[in-house]
Amino acid sequence: MVEHAYSTVPYYRETMKRLNLSPSDFRMAADLAKLPIIEREQLQRDPEYFESSSSRRGRDIEVRSGGSTGAPRLVKWNTAAVFQNAGHAERERSIIAGKVGRLVGYRESVIASRFGSEQDVQAIYRDYALLPKRTSIQYQQLSLLDPPEHNVQQLNQFRPDVIRSYGSYLGRLFEWLHSTGTPFHKPKVVFYDADELPVTARSLITDEFGIEVLSAYQAVEAFKIGFECDRHTGIHLNVDIYPLRFVDDAGTDVEDGSSGQIVVSNLVNSATVLLNYRLGDVARMTGAACLCGRTLPVMSYIEGRTDDWIRLISGESVHPQSVRTLFTDETSVKRYQVIQQRLDHFSVSIESLQQDDALEERIRNRFKERFGNVSVGVAFVDVIAPSDGGKMRPVICAVNGGRS
Repeated sequence: MVEHAYSTVPYYRETMKRLNLSPSDFRMAADLAKLPIIEREQLQRDPEYFESSSSRRGRDIEVRSGGSTGAPRLVKWNTAAVFQNAGHAERERSIIAGKVGRLVGYRESVIASRFGSEQDVQAIYRDYALLPKRTSIQYQQLSLLDPPEHNVQQLNQFRPDVIRSYGSYLGRLFEWLHSTGTPFHKPKVVFYDADELPVTARSLITDEFGIEVLSAYQAVEAFKIGFECDRHTGIHLNVDIYPLRFVDDAGTDVEDGSSGQIVVSNLVNSATVLLNYRLGDVARMTGAACLCGRTLPVMSYIEGRTDDWIRLISGESVHPQSVRTLFTDETSVKRYQVIQQRLDHFSVSIESLQQDDALEERIRNRFKERFGNVSVGVAFVDVIAPSDGGKMRPVICAVNGGRS
């Protein structure tokens, strides 16, 4: 991958020449630290700077995300890398299948955003994979943008063995089920990624509902970074394709057992090449072997919090992804923050590479299309001030003075 980056990617060719480095200087994962850490702002500002000029078999897909950081990014993935991640996903799926009781043929409900990249990834599998029908899983696709109470009826009709979604969405779903006592078909496994499941919600699902909870860690920049096993000691890391570092603000490695910001190197994606890239999530290496017997190293669960849910005039609450997806296609937006001041009013702050009336009008119209008759105040700012111990929260609900 370093040879490929040096030969075909402008950033690495220029950077390595400036630092008097050659591909022969990289023999093990630890050598990747010789490269400067790539910050999100660099990828945002010039994604083509990290894109390979070499031809690739199959096709590339463009994955865009505003995610939970409020900083939209564009990453291109090539077909071979998508399939490599599918292969590594079998590590986590084997654990799920073990809990379900069969390897194939089970039912899985996926509650995701219809504006996400999953449809593009599935199209790659559909167009380029040859899979026997007997290996198939029966899927139900539900919308993350619908309140949990709207999806319960469809879940009951489908009767899934596995429910997969964002951690924050699953937390709200089971809190609602517990508080209302609504009849519910219990799956054998609840699986989450994208954001964290609150500790109280995990306890509720396992203790009150008796359902196994599993998770995975992934990002737009690196799909299958790690997964949780049934011993629940943390996240097993797929270091054979995504070696990680844990660093402080200055980029210096922290000791094992100490919390640090995650820096990842993607060794499989030859389209957008990211080596020594700061994801910004915070976790720590546990340094202990897992009792499950897997020898992949284990890190802690991600340390952090989820965004607030948006409250609708109808009284329902919807996932913060309903806001995040409004910014997905805005390549000039560096960072944003949305504060719901009232049920019918949003305040939007934007750090942007350009400030124009057309962008402001698009944002206003999208909020009205998504949330109905609401007013939207848009302000272009130089810097969005951090909160919560120095972290910037992209979506905040200030209605009634608290979180929804």
